[in-house]
Amino acid sequence: MRSGKKITTMMLPTLLCLFGVLLAACGGGSVPGSGTGSVNKTKAPDNQQVYRWAFRLPDIASFDPGIATDNTSIQAINMAFTGLVQLDDQLNIKPQLAQSYDISDNGLTYTFHLRPNLKFSDGTKLDANDVAYSIDRALSPDINNQSGVALTYLGLIKNAPERTEGKVKSVIGTGVIVKDPDTVVVKLNKATAYFLGALTYPTSYVVEKKVIDKYGSKWTDHLADNGGQGGDGPFKVKEYSHTTGIKFVPNENYYGKKPQLKEVDYLPFKDRQTSYNSYLADQVDITDIPLPQYRQSKSRPDFSQNDALTIFYVGMNYKVKPLDNINIRQAMALALGRDTIVKAAYQGAYTPTCHIIPKGQFGYNPDLTCPGGASVHGNKQKAVQLFEKGLQEEGLTRQTFPQITLTYPNQSQEAANEVATEVQMWKSVLGINIASTAISQNSIYTAEAQTQGKNGPLQMWLAGWGADFPDPEDWITLQFGAGAPNNAYNYGDNNSSHIAVQKDLQNQMLAADVMTDKAARLKAYNKIEQQLVNDVAWLPIDQRPDSRLVKPYVIGMKFSAGSVIPPDDWANVYIAQH
Repeated sequence: MRSGKKITTMMLPTLLCLFGVLLAACGGGSVPGSGTGSVNKTKAPDNQQVYRWAFRLPDIASFDPGIATDNTSIQAINMAFTGLVQLDDQLNIKPQLAQSYDISDNGLTYTFHLRPNLKFSDGTKLDANDVAYSIDRALSPDINNQSGVALTYLGLIKNAPERTEGKVKSVIGTGVIVKDPDTVVVKLNKATAYFLGALTYPTSYVVEKKVIDKYGSKWTDHLADNGGQGGDGPFKVKEYSHTTGIKFVPNENYYGKKPQLKEVDYLPFKDRQTSYNSYLADQVDITDIPLPQYRQSKSRPDFSQNDALTIFYVGMNYKVKPLDNINIRQAMALALGRDTIVKAAYQGAYTPTCHIIPKGQFGYNPDLTCPGGASVHGNKQKAVQLFEKGLQEEGLTRQTFPQITLTYPNQSQEAANEVATEVQMWKSVLGINIASTAISQNSIYTAEAQTQGKNGPLQMWLAGWGADFPDPEDWITLQFGAGAPNNAYNYGDNNSSHIAVQKDLQNQMLAADVMTDKAARLKAYNKIEQQLVNDVAWLPIDQRPDSRLVKPYVIGMKFSAGSVIPPDDWANVYIAQH
């Protein structure tokens, strides 16, 4: 999986909702510290306007908008960079660097009118040429080869596939046209319902060419140079260390309302417990909650929680024998009691599910069933029957069943508990021993990219996905479509006896993606999702909320299903006297 909001399996993440058509469930409520209740709202002096924000990895994976694919990196990127359009805190698509946009009647031409007098954080003028450069750069073979995401979010642009393959030198002039310094036109190769949503992803955010030209691939290490350069968001970079984190300060050249905070410190912690302990010691202002403390934390006045569009699952590689056998896959899915796993590994804090498209967004199917019509409790008897059939088809016995390894992130005791529970279930129900191994979360991200089209390095692994833009396309075609950069499962690219069904389903995905009739599109995606679940394209385990503790003196912070704070919202956030 090389695109989208990759979610670390030890997180309680926040994710995105899309388009104004989506549900009230995506909205955020008032929380302690949001300026409600009896909290002292008197603003503290400037020297106290520092927001300390914990994240749980040794470092962000990338600070480059064209390359980053994980949630932790994108949080940082959204502080310093912006795009033509982004999501607001109600998760509607809003103009950002663009002041407005027009869409042609045939849906193939988007004309963006930029805000006047735009500047980069170092004061350099920003115009339509920079927008065109940034989109073209993201599609360049060099950048796309590092990220794998360019076509996922920009592939609808005319000549985009040819650009990533090096067949054309640029999309500027064909797919992206600079009409004048204040106007950029984007030409598409087909009309869809989700292009603007895809454009809210950081891949197309605007970056400063002269900084990249000067420093090359290491340009993000120099974002703090010259008083803060390279970006165009509400903040600029004051300091960036790969070991101690990032310090942001307000960008005086930002086009929107300026932040009230004088500094935001984005601080790395090795795990949730460490950041939680630091929060209790008043060393950070916000933290996720370790699961052992989840129930007691719910009664704290500084606790808040909201729905999140996330699905966590076990990935299975179709190129690994005998995982390409549909009966083996279904047996392994039905042998698991997801409700038991959630209770044993996650204190019952999550919702067991067999869904790929999460509850709370357009495309969710309340009538979907687990493979074979089962529920989240599993079906041991049917699992054994299917497993026996699969073994016979593969010429195997339980004794000759090959060694399969399940990989999970080593930063998470909860993930280890989940794996232990699943391994035990497969042993007790199916009589097989599944091995397990733990590596870093970032190593799993890398291994996923290396696994696409191959039988390794991953065979089975724990993974999570959160909506980039919660349209079914983001959960269906983006994951399992032919050539999709997320398809590390090799769905439709294997020697399974059901390969024809998989390829036909991939064609159905492409047809659903371009439907303009909402009801017909929903019906098509519901049908596709059920088949994917029956094929165990993913082996879903649970859907998760986003829970946190936030200091009551942090005023104005809004939380919703979105994974990042919209740029203009920072103007409402400040530290109260405390």
